[in-house]
Amino acid sequence: WLIPLPTGITELQSMAIGTAGYTSMLCLMALERHGVHPKQGKVLVTGANGGVGSFAIALLARNGFSVIAATGRPEEADYLKQLGAETIIHRSELSEPGRPLGKERWAAAIDSVGSHTLANVCAGTLAEGAVAACGLA
Repeated sequence: WLIPLPTGITELQSMAIGTAGYTSMLCLMALERHGVHPKQGKVLVTGANGGVGSFAIALLARNGFSVIAATGRPEEADYLKQLGAETIIHRSELSEPGRPLGKERWAAAIDSVGSHTLANVCAGTLAEGAVAACGLA
């Protein structure tokens, strides 16, 4: 599919950002459209070491959000913290079948994983929070 180049972005910039960066920014914009702002609390990012997750952490942190990064590679914690993550959790906390409602742990989330992880992300989101899901169903 082809889409028009957004105003204000050069062809070179769009190539550097790529699909992962574009997807991450769309997720951040969706959260903001739904009223999510940094003072509400932390934002969870799943698939933190992947392309979408890495961009999401950097974008959220640079926009003043506190970020929780969920990863299956805890040895990459320093990398995630350099991007702007404040807290690192193991993906196993979210990957098992869960309950529809859980303890509220974050104000919002960007999920690039889907499945049981997405269900647990939603269950742990504040009542007035939002989740931008771009992962598999």
